[in-house]
Amino acid sequence: MENGLPNLCMERNSIQKQDEATRQRFSLLKSYGFLTEKQFRVLSLRSKGYTQQEIASELHTSRANVSMLEGRAKKQVERARKTLRAYELSQTQHVVTIEPGTRLQKVPMVVLLEADKFQIHLHSNMVEILRMVKKQKPDSWSSDGKTKEEIVFNFNERGKLSLQ
Repeated sequence: MENGLPNLCMERNSIQKQDEATRQRFSLLKSYGFLTEKQFRVLSLRSKGYTQQEIASELHTSRANVSMLEGRAKKQVERARKTLRAYELSQTQHVVTIEPGTRLQKVPMVVLLEADKFQIHLHSNMVEILRMVKKQKPDSWSSDGKTKEEIVFNFNERGKLSLQ
């Protein structure tokens, strides 16, 4: 620290080292999927705790531009997630419908028994199935531990389970 100001040169070297390490790991890809290289760099540096201002300084641009790059990148990532989700659903072969009024503790057994009918080993156990319901459908059961609405599970031949 000189004259009461942080040493920006040392900070910049740290960002450059982090950025270079990330580039080397992804150099084989030759592509960042839906993201531009700058968008990828911004998300990568943000995930390492750098501020938009620090990144702007490194990229020789404004903080507003970094903010815009980050926002667009996050939208692209979400788009990619939705695309993967749609693809997974298109690969689904089997549907299990849990009727309203079913005890929550019975849900995993119903799903696992349905998979057994087709001799498919699901990659989810009873606890994971309950967690999936509680996380993705938190309002789907009542205080007495019964489902309030229909819950629909999908699973494919490879044992990938998902909620609709």
